Parts: sequence; structure tokens; C-alpha cells
Amino acid sequence: MAIPKLLFVDTNIWLDFYRARTEAGLSLLRHLERVSPSLIVHYNVEMEYKRNRQVVILESINELKPPPPVSRPGMFSDAKAAKAMQANMKQAADRIKALKSKLKKALDNPAQHDPVYQVCQRIFHASSDLVLTRENAERHTIRRRAFRRFLHGCPPRKRNDTSIGDALNWEWMIACALKKEAELVIVSRDSDYGVSLDDKAYVNDHLKQEFSERVSRKRKLLLYTKLSEALKHFEVPVSVAEEAEEKQIIQTTPQPVRIHHRMSFEELNEYLRLRGIEDGINSERAGA
Repeated sequence: MAIPKLLFVDTNIWLDFYRARTEAGLSLLRHLERVSPSLIVHYNVEMEYKRNRQVVILESINELKPPPPVSRPGMFSDAKAAKAMQANMKQAADRIKALKSKLKKALDNPAQHDPVYQVCQRIFHASSDLVLTRENAERHTIRRRAFRRFLHGCPPRKRNDTSIGDALNWEWMIACALKKEAELVIVSRDSDYGVSLDDKAYVNDHLKQEFSERVSRKRKLLLYTKLSEALKHFEVPVSVAEEAEEKQIIQTTPQPVRIHHRMSFEELNEYLRLRGIEDGINSERAGA
């Protein structure tokens, strides 16, 4: 019997769909929706996506600039080539204006005018036991585990990091892999999960060992920096154009934006409570 496969996609990968310059970017998103029954989703990912979505769209709007006017000698002002150039420049300016208008509509009413947002909403709110919502009581267990690994400085976490978002995501991944008795595939360019060399990603040693001990020694933990490569692992055909589009996105956005999870009042209380517990344990050890 084949081992089930589960997929987790980091927040910055979801935001990449707004950085796409061709239709190939959206077709990658549609491929991702095809494997949504195997997608692990935490409400933290949805929160991070929605908190940063407008910023990424605004970056795209700011990059849209009409071509600068080109001067030409007056003696050629009536030449056919000059007229054609003028018409092409006006056409380009009109298209940029129309595209900006669409992006503004996506900002104003994403449910109606943002195709990326529409797909994300369907995935983030799917009726699946792989989707952890704020209404799910299991979130309390996941949060406690996340706080404990945060206090112990366990990855995924950067040095001096004050965010618990990655810890929340990881603990939910572990819970889902146990529940489904599945192997786990992670798509992320964040160094918290591992390193990459020559287009190959290597899972962090601590995470690999933890997955082996907590889930199974017989199931794989795989890391990809490209969604197109991960989709192939799920036997989803990916075109050359889609691979090229993702490569272009990565080249123009070499370093993933660091996204921080902001603690709610409830989470802050839980953190302080656990912080007190850990300090008490450490004090006892020191006294001993």
C-alpha cells in the first residue's frame, strides 16, 4: 500500500503568485488547488498571507511604469516609423493604466476581483481535517507545543526571532503526518527549514531527526524551494513555461520576506504561563 503524501506550502510561496508576470503563475496556483485534499493549512498561514497580500500587490503597482518619452529629430516627425513608435508607446501606457485599475480593484474587493485570493479562500476554508481553524479545539494543543519548542529554541526558528509562526506550522505538520500516517513535503525558501545548494534543498538535521522520532523512521520528510518541483512529486504535470516563471520569480525575489506572527492576548498569556513553568524548572535545576 502506497504511503500517503502531505504538502505544506510556506506563506511566501503563496505570495509569489502576486509576483508572477505571466499566466503561467496562475496555472501553478490551479495545479496547487488540484492537490488541495493533501494540503496542510494552519490559520497562521492564512493570517500571514492576508496581512502581507496588500503590500505585495502595492509593490507590483509601483513597478508598473509607462515607457519614458523618446525624443526624435523634428525633420522625421512625420515619418511612419515615428508615428508607429508613438502609437506603441501610447498603447503600452494604456495597458499599464488598465492593469493598475485591475490591481486597485483587487485591493478594494479581493473576493470579487482577485483570482489568487479566491483560490486561497477555497483552500484555507476547505472542509478538511488538514485545515486547522481558530474554531478547532485542537489549536490549543498545537499552540502549547509551539510555545515549548519556541522556549527551547528549536527550529524552525531564526536566532533572536520573536515569532512563533513557524513553530505553529511545524507542530501542525507533525500532527497531520501522524494522523494520516503520511510522509511530508514542505515548500519553502526559508532557511529555518534547511539549506539549498545547486538547486537541491536539504532538510534541517534537527527537523529530520525529530520527524523520524515523532512520526516514523520509514516515512520521508522532503524539502523543496520550488512549488513546481514539489508538484511533480505529487505526479502533477508542470509545463516548461510554469517552471521558467517560478524561476524568474525566485531570481527577482532572492530572499524571502520575513513574516512575523503577532501573538494574540490569549496566546501571550499562554506564553507567559509556560515561560514561568520553564523558568521554574531551570531554577530548580540550578539549585540542585
